[in-house]
Amino acid sequence: MFNVIVDIEYELLFENLKAGAPDSFALTLADFSLSDEKLSVLLEKADAIIGQVNLSDSQYETAGRLQIIQTLSSGYDRIDLAKANRHNVLIANNNGANAISVAEHVLMLIFALYRQLLFHHQSVTSGTWKNSKHTNREFFGKNLGIFGLGHVGKALAKRAAALGVNVQYFDVKRQPETEKEWGLKYVFPEELLSNSDVLSYHLPKTKFTRHLINHNSLRKMRQDALLINTSRGEIQDENAIYEALRSEQISGAGLDVFEQEPLPENSPLRKLKNVVLTPHSAPDRECYTRTVQNALENLIRVSKGTQPQSLAVDHEEVTQQFLARFPEVHFSAS
Repeated sequence: MFNVIVDIEYELLFENLKAGAPDSFALTLADFSLSDEKLSVLLEKADAIIGQVNLSDSQYETAGRLQIIQTLSSGYDRIDLAKANRHNVLIANNNGANAISVAEHVLMLIFALYRQLLFHHQSVTSGTWKNSKHTNREFFGKNLGIFGLGHVGKALAKRAAALGVNVQYFDVKRQPETEKEWGLKYVFPEELLSNSDVLSYHLPKTKFTRHLINHNSLRKMRQDALLINTSRGEIQDENAIYEALRSEQISGAGLDVFEQEPLPENSPLRKLKNVVLTPHSAPDRECYTRTVQNALENLIRVSKGTQPQSLAVDHEEVTQQFLARFPEVHFSAS
């Protein structure tokens, strides 16, 4: 029997995981905030864990059979990769499962801002019937900047290119084949900031990306530009975004993630009219179906002694290697 512990954080997907798992799998829901004594019974028998859990050294030692920690998210910033490596435990994420849903969410935010959707909806429901058609904008022919060309960034680039949008991107790993396939242009951050009509961020949370969206970067953007963030709330300085929007330093913003979630009631972002806010809701029904399938397929591979897919990468190490090659590039919060 291949024993899998599922973190209680994923309780809503537990029945889906059980239904999709092979008969040789035994799944148990567990609360990792419990004491070591209560968890130890489960950890001793665990072959795999589903969840973004950061085990202590003693917990790893207790979990002597543990082979892999599989997340249901693309992110894994809560897990100490070096510690897991010391205990010979693989870490895998769910890279790509959310790519389509997040890319579509980005497009929704862009169109909602360009077509002033919230204003027009309110004008109809309130009975005022105000029309701002002369200030609506097209996405066609605009320059879309993508900061981070992972699975989501690629899905967005593909869809935007099909709409007749000029797509440029920055990533610490240049991707010539993708550039050729969809006609993308590779640029460094300074040009991405200054030459994008819409700038969409798709980055992990690292020491390099914290508050990457800040007063300095916003000042470099065009006054008529839109800012989109559907990746991590920690990469944005929300006070800086508020000031840029309030002063019309940039035209608008679409945000699905925040530094603190739920967004505090006293957040000044709530009062602005040139922003569209959504409650970290980019993933959809189809996304969660793929998420469960991907996770189970990975665990099946491990149970059969084969290499899992989507093994976690140390993003900070990759970024440091890039900066060593291109010291003239700056994209930190400084």
